[in-house]
Parts: sequence; C-alpha cells; structure tokens
Amino acid sequence: MKLRIFLAMAIMAVFALTGSAQTTPQTHDEFVAAGQQAAQKGDLAGAAKWYSKAIERQPDNYDIIFARAGAYAATGKYDNALKDLNVVIAKYPKSVAALHLRGSLYNVKKDWKKAMVDAEAIIALEPANGLGYQVRGGTYAGQKKYVEAEADLTKAISLNPRDHLSYMYRGAVYEEQGMAGKSQADKLKAEQIQRGQ
Repeated sequence: MKLRIFLAMAIMAVFALTGSAQTTPQTHDEFVAAGQQAAQKGDLAGAAKWYSKAIERQPDNYDIIFARAGAYAATGKYDNALKDLNVVIAKYPKSVAALHLRGSLYNVKKDWKKAMVDAEAIIALEPANGLGYQVRGGTYAGQKKYVEAEADLTKAISLNPRDHLSYMYRGAVYEEQGMAGKSQADKLKAEQIQRGQ
C-alpha cells in the first residue's frame, strides 16, 4: 500500500513538472500573453520583463514596445519608458497615444518644453481629442500658469467628460488657486468616473 502511494505521488510530481515545463513561455506570442497576464495582475515590473523577451524575438513589434513603455512608466522607470516611446514615435509620429504618454512623462520629469511640443502635436493631429489639452494643461500647471491650465483642462473635460484624469488635474489647479469647493467637486467627479458612475 505504501509503495502504491509513493508511486502515485511520484507520477503526480513528474506530471506537475512536465506540465509546468510546457507552460513556460517560449514563443513571442507566449511572452506577450505572459506580459498581459502579469499586467492584469498588477505585476507591471513582471509585465515589462515578459514584453522585453517578446521584443527580443520581434524587435519591430511597436505595439509591444508601447506596452512595455506603459509598464515602465507605471513602475517609475521614466527614462526607459521615454526611450521606448521615442522608438514608437519615430516609426509612428502621428500616434496620439504615444505622444500623450510621452508628453505626460515629460510633465512628470518637469521638461516643460518637450511636454508642450507633444501637447501641440496632439492638438494639431486631433483637435477634438481632449488628450492634447490635458497634457498642455499639465504643462501650464507645472509652470504655475494656473489660468491657462484651468482653460486647457476645462477644454479637455468638454471634449472627453469621462476622463477622470482631467478632473483630477483641474481639481489640483483649483486647489493651488485656493478654490476649495471647485477642487473638491472635481476630485469627487474623478472618483465617481473611476468607480464607473
């Protein structure tokens, strides 16, 4: 009886090892899938590592380079993210998503000139898209030009009233100007949008 239990355990162990060996990503698509799964679980550093492996296999896959840039940005690796975004934008200079993320990162790094260039590029490409005004509003806010920031963020909200970030940024601008009631209202609206209300 003990021998049968031991053999059954040994077979299960071999099966487990074989099964895990088969699920270890090996191909570009498997690396991408692993990166997406990691990102969905909130493991953005892990996602960046899987995306890097996918990029080794297909260095011209700009969608994955952009995905890795997002993972780097979310983990505070701004220089790595900017490097990836520069690669994407060199290939696709009209990518509003890439320009928006890069402009936002330039704002984080307080590189107002470069952020403004990206904001203006988005506005020129898609004037009815609130993302350019959001980046430019953030740039103005960073330079303490609150009147201009408020105007741009209000424009961003009018073009995309479901974008919680524009409300958050405008709320911060109101707070800097001592407008507590307006600030609180915008922050509350941002929270409601995030909750799907």
